[in-house]
Amino acid sequence: MININLLPAELKLRRIEAKRNASLIGICIVITLIVVVIGIIGRSMEATIKERLSLAKTDIEKNTGQLDEFKDLQDLALSINDRALATDKINETRVIWSQVIQELSNCAPADVQFENLSVNAAKTPNFLLQGKTTTEREIIKFKEKLENSPFFKNVTFKSSSLEEAKEQTKAQLNFTLEFDLEQRSLSSSVSGTIDSNATKATK
Repeated sequence: MININLLPAELKLRRIEAKRNASLIGICIVITLIVVVIGIIGRSMEATIKERLSLAKTDIEKNTGQLDEFKDLQDLALSINDRALATDKINETRVIWSQVIQELSNCAPADVQFENLSVNAAKTPNFLLQGKTTTEREIIKFKEKLENSPFFKNVTFKSSSLEEAKEQTKAQLNFTLEFDLEQRSLSSSVSGTIDSNATKATK
């Protein structure tokens, strides 16, 4: 079969141009639809990203607040630890003088009398004790008790002199002892001495 196109050339050109325009319009419509779809997807993704960023920001702020609270608690704990260490250090070096004097009195034999007691915790020897007794044996006994006491150390016999007897009194020896305070385990020694004294009193 043979087809013969009898349309004028001008009409042919118009048809070709109309087909071309229709194709261009279709392409433009497709491109427009693609752009619209991409825009919608972009808006949706933007909203999703914003929401996720907002949640992440909220989590960060929450975690930052918790970190600040933890840091405050940590600083408080460190401060408490420092105060506890300072308190322990003070307790280690603290001297309960009433108990020290009580121990000194417990060490003294019945025949020993104190005349003068000088105490200086910042200077060695810490104690300078002057007293009276009737015999040298009492002085030696007193010195040994001080040496055996957990409260005292470095006990030194400094001097002694004989005091002449007066009417109806025996001759007495004036003596001087020097010794230091034993800081080592003083608190435990104090409690042990108190418990021992309480036991003796009970008996």
